This record gives sequence, structure tokens and C-alpha cells, in this order.
Amino acid sequence: MNAVTSWQGPIQRYHSLSKTDVGVILRTILTAFVLTVLGFVYHEAAHGFAGKLLGYEMEVSINRASALGGYLERSHLMLVSFAGPLATLLLAGLGAFLARTLGSTTGFLIAFTSLLQRLLAQAVSLSSPNDEMRVSLELGIGAWTLPAAMVVLFLLFTIWGARGAKPSIWVWVLGFIGANIGITAVVFGEPYLPSFIW
Repeated sequence: MNAVTSWQGPIQRYHSLSKTDVGVILRTILTAFVLTVLGFVYHEAAHGFAGKLLGYEMEVSINRASALGGYLERSHLMLVSFAGPLATLLLAGLGAFLARTLGSTTGFLIAFTSLLQRLLAQAVSLSSPNDEMRVSLELGIGAWTLPAAMVVLFLLFTIWGARGAKPSIWVWVLGFIGANIGITAVVFGEPYLPSFIW
């Protein structure tokens, strides 16, 4: 078999993709993208809501939330810091529940994109402490204890949901692609998007 012949299989399969297949591929990527962006909004809104409950005026953007003028107590910073990851964990749990009980692929993608978002947050902690790491340090349990525990919980939710939704390997791959496009859009788009004062 020569090199040209060995490539005929993949090329033939590519050309035989139906419009339905292409539609499913694009829809899966787009769904993961939208869920990722909405996940960022939801996460930062949780920070903002927690700050408001504590009596602060909050500035919230798609990838950042902070109290105008700072926090009066260190414990308030910790509560606001943990509100975002906790809200994201609850969202992942809901997605996993829908995937497990209803076989929902969207539910699975909610859990999976939430996992990917928090994995990115842990990677960022290598240069600057993220939400979980700040709380972990404040509690005196070691910098990586809470971040690692949260990632394990997100991973368990994703696996538990996958056992119900039974996504193909392509859903995993396309979800990963869509989520990474979403993360990139948020990180690089943040300077061009408005922030809101609550």
C-alpha cells in the first residue's frame, strides 16, 4: 500500500460527511462554547452576588469581580472568593444530574466545560493564586489542598454524568474544542467587554 492509497480512507470518510454530521459537529462545538462563556458569567455573578450580600458595591466583568474600595474584613474576601467556585460546582452537579438521569448530552457538557474552566483556573494559580487557592491558604491547609479537592469533585461529576449520557469520544473532543474556544474568547475578549457596578 503506497502513501496515496493509505490516505484514501480518511479522505473518503471526510468527503462522505453528510450535512447532518457537519451540523452535529458544529452544534456540539457551539454548545460547549456557549456553555463555557455562560459559565464564566455565572461564576463571576456569584462573586458579585456574594459581595452584595455582604454589603459591598461590586464591579463585575466576564472574568473578574471585586469590591470597589476593597474588603473591610479578610473573611469577606474569602467568602466572596469561594462563592464563584461553589456556584460553578453546583452548576456542574446540576449538569451531571441531568446527564445521569435524562441522558442529556447538554448536561454532560455543562459538567465537562465546568471542569475545564476550573482546570484552567488551577493552571493560572501557578503565577497568581486563584479563588480556591486564596481560600486554601487562608484556611492554612496548604496552597493546593482546596484546588485539588475541587478539581476531583468536578472530575467526579463529569464522569458520573458521562455514565448516564454516554457521550461518544467525539462529544468529548468537540466539547473540549468548543470550551477552549470559549475560554480563549473570554480571556482575550475581557478588555473589550464592559464591566458592571452592582
